[in-house]
Amino acid sequence: MRPVCPLPSTATDPAFFSALCPELITDLVRDQLGSGSQKISIVPDYVRWKNRDGSIVGWRASVGEEATQTYITVRTAPLARLADEAAKLEHREEDYDGLKSFALVPEHGLLLINFPLDRQMSDLRRMVRASKVRTIVQENQPNLVPEGMRFSKSKSTWQLVRYKPERRAVIRWDLGFKNDNKESLRTTTWMRMVAEPMPSRGALVQAAANTGIRVPELLASPHDCLILETHLQGKPWLQQNREVIPAIAETLARLHDAKAPLSARLHTVAAELEMVSRAADDIVRLDATLAHQASAITVELERAAPADSAPRVLHGDFHCGQVLLGHDIAICDFDRSCVGSVGSDLAALYAHAVVADPIGGKAFAAEFFAAYRRHETALAARELTWWNVCALLRMVTTPFRSLRADWPNECRKILAAAARDIAEVSA
Repeated sequence: MRPVCPLPSTATDPAFFSALCPELITDLVRDQLGSGSQKISIVPDYVRWKNRDGSIVGWRASVGEEATQTYITVRTAPLARLADEAAKLEHREEDYDGLKSFALVPEHGLLLINFPLDRQMSDLRRMVRASKVRTIVQENQPNLVPEGMRFSKSKSTWQLVRYKPERRAVIRWDLGFKNDNKESLRTTTWMRMVAEPMPSRGALVQAAANTGIRVPELLASPHDCLILETHLQGKPWLQQNREVIPAIAETLARLHDAKAPLSARLHTVAAELEMVSRAADDIVRLDATLAHQASAITVELERAAPADSAPRVLHGDFHCGQVLLGHDIAICDFDRSCVGSVGSDLAALYAHAVVADPIGGKAFAAEFFAAYRRHETALAARELTWWNVCALLRMVTTPFRSLRADWPNECRKILAAAARDIAEVSA
């Protein structure tokens, strides 16, 4: 067996090695979850590694000749704990697209869980059923149903867009409607589910909308961990498309000028340093050869930490993929929205740009910063670089979390970029 990517240098759990082997997982999905005869193909997607304390490996899967799409979560942990978890899932056993909900494989020390079964987000199973979504629409947003039409289960379809097992799921629903004349139409909505509540998210999105920015409209929120929102028309902003930078910079500045709701989570410099510290610990566990460099950067960030600036409304994860271009500019995915220093949003754009394009990304971000400064009093260059380094350090393990075969080299590149930038802060 060969794993899909190199293992961390400190990995000692043989079950984790097994969870990364595509041939083995393909066979287990077919034989343990399926009938033993289906055609199965899988693609690595996500990992949360905690060595012998228990890890999660996520695989996108296609099942059968029609290649029905699903998602397989492979859990590792001490066998007694896996057996206990399997026992707790017994009452939730159902078949989905020809596969069982879960299977304990003690000989390999693995627990396989088939989407939409999720240990932390139990409602996820209901949210991929047209009948349940129909009920939510009828009870919470009946005006979604066009006049003279009724909800059609057969014409409604969904697609899993993003999924982090036991943390977050984003589902696109194309709701189908029909009338007695056999006429039909479809309306797209988005469903977001998280394991931890987002009580102030709606208020922050509304604050952005109040400035005139096109954002997703809340359709329904049956509880704090589940929302339905409208579809935003537009195409994702690509990094090579620089002609729209001035307009997008102005839009972000408008977001930052929004009136902050009192309930919003505050992201302080201390909170950023705590996230940086956890990221550095992850880097050390992942590759001991990077330990000295990661620790040195962390120490310097702590030494040079700026004072907290006046809190502003933040997107919380701002980068090109969160911007949609159409007749105007729209911003989506406010799941991490909060209030804090604008440096946090600018640094997120910078880090994503540099990771995507180590050579051109820095120039792209610099052009964006220059455009942003025409609308907002700029942070001091040293302070902005501080936030940039924090964002880079927190992204160092991203290639591993995405199970890239070249993750060791890519992680080193990101850490090297952070090391170069920290020199400007230290100067």
